[in-house]
Amino acid sequence: MDAGNLALMIPIVAIVGGIGAGMLKSHYKHKEKMMGHMSVDQMAELEQMSKVADILDQRVNVLERILDDEVPNWRENPNNGNSFKGGGDDKTI
Repeated sequence: MDAGNLALMIPIVAIVGGIGAGMLKSHYKHKEKMMGHMSVDQMAELEQMSKVADILDQRVNVLERILDDEVPNWRENPNNGNSFKGGGDDKTI
């Protein structure tokens, strides 16, 4: 490399490096701000949804215990005891 090319490359690298560093710093600052930021409303909603999930989990456990008592092998054969003979487009889950 001759002195002319080197004199041109140094400012270009410095400018690109400075812009890149600023963009990188801005990116990580924004990412850090967004990760730790939950509003009071979001925290309250999260707490409420957690309580609802706990209640639903308790209900499922009770229903499973009832099924265990009434139909002992219901887990092995999901169609065991299904007396619904209706036709058509019943798409139950």
